Amino acid sequence: MNGRRSYFRDELAIIPRVAVWLAVLAFVLMQICLLGLAPHYLSPSDLPPRPWLPLISVVGGMFVSIIILLVGYVYADARRRGMNSLLWTLLVIFVPKALGFLAYFLLRKPLLSPCPQCGTPVRADFVYCQKCGRGLRPFCCHCGRAISEDFVCCPYCGKTIGATPVPNPAG
Repeated sequence: MNGRRSYFRDELAIIPRVAVWLAVLAFVLMQICLLGLAPHYLSPSDLPPRPWLPLISVVGGMFVSIIILLVGYVYADARRRGMNSLLWTLLVIFVPKALGFLAYFLLRKPLLSPCPQCGTPVRADFVYCQKCGRGLRPFCCHCGRAISEDFVCCPYCGKTIGATPVPNPAG
């Protein structure tokens, strides 16, 4: 490998430490309850066959832990995207059958990037920074719409751009 961390690992790194500790605690508590306490408090007829009980406890613990980690991920991801993190976290917790998770991943905003001048987080489709007014992308000097740096003519007004697009006069 090239030594670069994977994108998936970068995404996992945003999960808050509290969520990781809660997931570990939930896994351990699930093992204690199903392997340690259940055989003493339930009758043998109410328990699954002996070889299946450890498997059920591990799978159940992993399932609960993954849900806790996903809730932590949604909280942190919503914060970094400039969304209401508390609202989305409560939504994924209380909407049943994983519909809250599905809604979040379908409706989340794109990632914010910092303004090169003041560092304020701005959306990728913004032409100007909302705080300092710096131009974030080149624009056509004739119609004022955002264009790509490699355009020869403006796709909106058809005028020739020239060798380089005109930068924002405010920047």
